[in-house]
Amino acid sequence: MLLLINVLLTLWFYTAHGQGKHCNYPVIKHGRLYHSYRGRFPARVNQQFLYNCDQYFVSPSQYSSDYLTCTAEGWSPEEPCLRECIFHNLENGYNPSSEKKVLQGETVRVRCYHGYSLQNYRNIMTCTESGWSPPPRCIRV
Repeated sequence: MLLLINVLLTLWFYTAHGQGKHCNYPVIKHGRLYHSYRGRFPARVNQQFLYNCDQYFVSPSQYSSDYLTCTAEGWSPEEPCLRECIFHNLENGYNPSSEKKVLQGETVRVRCYHGYSLQNYRNIMTCTESGWSPPPRCIRV
């Protein structure tokens, strides 16, 4: 009985302090871990790994490289590489006074010339994983 209590207390201690949890090798869509980390998995909670995003993608902090952290809930950030969309030209519409950079999921309000509209008949473009939706082009209505 004493042995069973000892085993249970040991398991509780390691689980309660994050020692029993781990993260498997991360799948980074549009990015990758640096090669020096091979063979270091599963990772322990609070362990960090430097990663790099592909061209046109950035980390949530808007850098091309950042740290991925193993947490009790899994990898953080959950989506380490986000598309960065640059708005600087609107065909048949008013161009912004300066270049705007937005991340995947964010929107930009645009103004088309009179008699023109975006393809979706609205005045908002959204930065998506594959670029602007709808494209930065106003069409005659």
